[in-house]
Amino acid sequence: MSQTVWSFFLHYARVGIGAGLFLLATRFLTLSEIGLFATAYAPIRLAQGMHKAGIAEVCVIGQAEAKRLNALFGLSLASGLLISVVLSLSTLILSGPLAKCLLALCPIPTILGLSAVSEGLLRKSLALRALALRTAAAQSIAALLALILLIQNAGVWALIAFAVVNVIVTTTVSIILAGWWPSQVPRWRHIEAVLPKVTQITIRDLCGSALIPCAQIAITTAFGLSLSGAFQIATRLVALVDTLTLAPLRFIALPQLSQLVGTNQFGTSLRNRLIACTGLGVSIWTAVACFTSGILSLIAGSDKAASAAPMLQALIPIGLIAALSMPINQALTALGHTDLVLRRNLLALMLGLSCAGPTLTTTPVVTAAALSLGGLMAFAWYIRRAMPLLGLVITRPALP
Repeated sequence: MSQTVWSFFLHYARVGIGAGLFLLATRFLTLSEIGLFATAYAPIRLAQGMHKAGIAEVCVIGQAEAKRLNALFGLSLASGLLISVVLSLSTLILSGPLAKCLLALCPIPTILGLSAVSEGLLRKSLALRALALRTAAAQSIAALLALILLIQNAGVWALIAFAVVNVIVTTTVSIILAGWWPSQVPRWRHIEAVLPKVTQITIRDLCGSALIPCAQIAITTAFGLSLSGAFQIATRLVALVDTLTLAPLRFIALPQLSQLVGTNQFGTSLRNRLIACTGLGVSIWTAVACFTSGILSLIAGSDKAASAAPMLQALIPIGLIAALSMPINQALTALGHTDLVLRRNLLALMLGLSCAGPTLTTTPVVTAAALSLGGLMAFAWYIRRAMPLLGLVITRPALP
C-alpha cells in the first residue's frame, strides 16, 4: 500500500479504535462513571502535547545527532516524571473515586516520556506502515482487555486500563522499532539548545487542544459528574465524525499544496479544496443536527441520549469550523505562515473559555453553546487575516 493509505490507516487506528471503544463503553457505564473518567483523564490530555507534539516534532524537523537526541530524551523523561509527580500530588487535595482514577493514570506522562524520541525518529523516517500496525495492535490489545473488564462490570476501571495498557504497549513497540536508546547522560547546554523549539511547538499544540479538556473539568466542577459524562459523549462524537469524514483530507492537503507553492495551480487547488470542504462539512453536520437524537440513542441508549443530544447540537459549530479551517490551515502552513495558525488557536482558546466561564451558573448546554460562540468569533478573525495572505480577497461589487 502507498504511504498515503498507510497514513489514513494510522489516523483511523489512533483515533477510531479508542473512540469506538468509548462509545461502546457508554452502553455499560453510567453517565457519572463516564464523567469520572473524562475528568480524571483531562489533565493527562492537556499534558500529552509535550511528548506527542513538542519532543516528537523537534526530532522530525532536526538533525538526528546523538548529542541532540540524548538532550531531547533527557528533556522528555524529566518533563514526564515532573508531570506525573505533580498530578500525583494533586490527588492529595482530591477525594473519593476521582483521586483514585487520577492516581492510576499518573504514570502515563512518564511512560510517554520514554518513547517520545523513538516516536519522532519513526515519523522522521516515514515508517508509516510500522506506526500504523503498531498503533492498531496496541489499541486492539488494550480495547480487548477493556471490553473483558466491561463485561465483568469493572466500570470506569475498564477505560483506565485501556488508557494505561495502550500507552505501555505503544511505548514498548516504538522503542523496539526505532532501535534507539540514549548513549550517554545529556548535557545541559544541549538541552538548552532544543528547549525553545520544544516549548514553542508544545504551546501551539496546547492552544489547539486545551479547550475541551478545560471545559470538561469546569463542567464537572459546576454541574457534577453525570452532566460531565453527557458532555464527554457529545465531544467524543464530534471528534469521531470529524475523524471518519474529514481527517483523511488533512494528510493529503499539506503535501500536495506544498508542491504547488509558487505556481498558478496553488490558488486553484486551494479554492477547490475550500469548496469541497465547505460542501462536505455543511452536509455532514447538517445531517448530524437533524438526526442527533437517533444517532445518540443508537450508540449510547435513549437515556443517555436525552442528556447528551442538546450538548451535541450546541457543539456542531465547532465541527463545522474544523471542516472549513482545514484547507486554510494547510495552505498557510505550506506558505510558511504558521504564526497566524498559532495566534488563531490561542484566540480560540481564550474566547472559548471567556464565553463559557459566565455560563457555568446556567446549564451545560448553554456552556457548550458558549464554546461554539467563542470558536465562531475566532474563526471570523482568522478568515479576515488569512484570505489576503492566500490571495483570496473577496472584493465588494462596485455600485452602479
